[in-house]
Amino acid sequence: FMACKKDDDPTIEQLQQDKIEDIISAQFLDSLRNLGLIIHEGTTPPNVNGIYRITPFILKASNIPTDVVGKAFLDADLKLFNQNFSNFEIQLLGKNFLNTRDTSVVTAISGSGNKFTVYGKVKSNATDIDFAYFGLVVSGEIENGTIINLESGIINIDDSNGGGFFIKEGEARIAVESDKISEVLDTF
Repeated sequence: FMACKKDDDPTIEQLQQDKIEDIISAQFLDSLRNLGLIIHEGTTPPNVNGIYRITPFILKASNIPTDVVGKAFLDADLKLFNQNFSNFEIQLLGKNFLNTRDTSVVTAISGSGNKFTVYGKVKSNATDIDFAYFGLVVSGEIENGTIINLESGIINIDDSNGGGFFIKEGEARIAVESDKISEVLDTF
């Protein structure tokens, strides 16, 4: 017997695209792109496993009328781990992207060479019953074991249970590490 590829088998690119769209819709990803977030596409991302400190963390762009570009946010920590090179899965933990602790519900990665983008769907709780889902997208480049040129975007992708505690659905912010290089941490 010989195995033949079926014409309807999805390509690796399509599998990756489907995984990303399960996290953040093309509409919301386009909103982040329109604000200037760099998205590194490709099916051969670099190994990004590690713990990184993002400081100083500065607002680059926003579609929220009350935001002030240039505002400094709290330092953020990013832990990326369990990267799977065959199915584009990765796990993400964060501090101070949305809350004091951010855990992705589902995450994927794209990129090529030393450039990458991680896509996470994060549940943010305001109270026991008030919560929203956010897209958290982090892009950068791996260089000498750290991340350079890091940018992150957050966008409210589901505010149906938000209770008025969060930015509105579709509102987004882009923040950058203004010194362009992340500190590597030993613990999260």
